[in-house]
Amino acid sequence: MRNLSHPFLDRFGISVPIVMPASQDLELILTGKDEKYSGFDELIQVPKVLTIDELMEIWYYVNKISINKEVNNYIHAIIRDFTLCARVDKGNSENLKPSTGLCSGCHFNTNQNVCNKIESILSVRVAKDLLRYSKALTWLLNLEKIDINLVNTIAPYVISHRVKYTRRELEKSPYWGKPYDFSRSILELIQKRFINRAECYLIAERFRDGESKSDDLTTLKNYQMNDLIVKYDLIPFVNSVNDKKYPKIAQKIKEASKNGNIEVLANIRNDLIENIDFPNRAYLINFCNQELYKQTVSDYIFKYINNKEIWADIASEFPKLDKPLKEAFMRRQTKQIRTEDLLIEINVTGTNDDSLVNIQISGGSEALQLRKIIERLDYIQREE
Repeated sequence: MRNLSHPFLDRFGISVPIVMPASQDLELILTGKDEKYSGFDELIQVPKVLTIDELMEIWYYVNKISINKEVNNYIHAIIRDFTLCARVDKGNSENLKPSTGLCSGCHFNTNQNVCNKIESILSVRVAKDLLRYSKALTWLLNLEKIDINLVNTIAPYVISHRVKYTRRELEKSPYWGKPYDFSRSILELIQKRFINRAECYLIAERFRDGESKSDDLTTLKNYQMNDLIVKYDLIPFVNSVNDKKYPKIAQKIKEASKNGNIEVLANIRNDLIENIDFPNRAYLINFCNQELYKQTVSDYIFKYINNKEIWADIASEFPKLDKPLKEAFMRRQTKQIRTEDLLIEINVTGTNDDSLVNIQISGGSEALQLRKIIERLDYIQREE
């Protein structure tokens, strides 16, 4: 696998280390029947664990698991600590690397930093996979929420095959060239630095919410001398929103969210979509969408045999949804249908009459209208 190029390896979401079997395992292998002579024994093959319908249902519930700000920031921190460098853009530097002297004399070239131990960077795919597999592990362990320790548990298997470490560090005791063990060590460093940076994230959040204190920027600047994420991510972000217009809109969104004012949130979002020059506009639009989601999200479940009825009931009130609803119910799939004021996610686990179909609704006033239509139907159940 190591002979594959890094862009190709990056397409593999997760990897598992495989070692030679121990003596007792070899004994079981050698005393078993040899399929070269006797063929496969159907009774001892890997059994079928799930139907595809059940797997689709599990994926739907895994995807519904939410993440808090701490986990969100921590996944960002992993990606950025593997990527940032005070001297060059590692993603576009072919020859300048830690192994070729890049770190010589650098202020950040210490045992407690990560940047001097890594030759390559992590992609956005890694961030998405870290979240995806953390959600899956949370569901599998029947936990209430994701935390950073759980992310650290899954991270070595998501990262180790995708990154190139400096040989000098990787081959030291006690790692002896084992990338999974070395990845765990790196992640422990990242977690410590993340915890030490906690005050900085709170400051950035206050700026994001339009509620910064007079000494917040000074405090951040004190951290930047020893923290690349503060220097290259948090301070530039704070500078981008540290003006007169931004705090007013941020506070208006927060107030509307607190009061459950869906119409105000939808209007602010629509105005921001039009105003492409507004500072940190993407975050504010996402903030509005998240709050609208929290205020209106509703989950329902029904059997596939009723799909034509619900399609007709919704399309009669929302004609523009007629074609996308029909396409969504045609086959086993998960599909999102969006309008300016509405998001519908439909998960068709199968096309047998008894197959389950999940439907989630969120958005603005149209979501509330659609929710009233659905809740009048006796063949659909609401999920809490």
